[in-house]
Amino acid sequence: MGGKWIGIFPIICVLLLIVSLFLPVMGLSIFSSGVIDPAITGDVMPLGGGIMDELDPYVATVPEAGELQTAFFWVGIVFAIFFGLDALLLFISGIRVMTGNKELEKARKRWLTGGLSRIISQVIVIALLLFLIPDLIADNYPGVELTFTIGLGMIMIMVVGGVLVFAWILAKFAE
Repeated sequence: MGGKWIGIFPIICVLLLIVSLFLPVMGLSIFSSGVIDPAITGDVMPLGGGIMDELDPYVATVPEAGELQTAFFWVGIVFAIFFGLDALLLFISGIRVMTGNKELEKARKRWLTGGLSRIISQVIVIALLLFLIPDLIADNYPGVELTFTIGLGMIMIMVVGGVLVFAWILAKFAE
């Protein structure tokens, strides 16, 4: 059987990606002095809900609330599309390795680069959310404050990256 059993790890990643579609990508609090008191707090969800629902009462009176709601909608759509395509490609990769239609060495290289890119991209996104975005919001919308917390969806992407790196390590020994 060789290393064909290692193809189960991308399938595990597919399941984790599907679960992450139902988890919050990030937590968000919005405060605007005099307009939004207390702060609006909710989760950014790939499939909608969360903070988008919390912004509904403010859309008519605060134009920025509608802009934020639209931005979160598109962020959710992009996450859902990204997760879906990523899951599909990982599923195909895992099946091809398990059925012997793809060389383990080629898949292994993709798993390493894919795993590392997921981990690094999430670290970059977290850094941007913590250090750059709040300053941009403060500069463009005086009196508006945003605070972010890392959501389980972001953590799940790092876990998927870790599982793929682990699969790469195991595949190295299986060859």
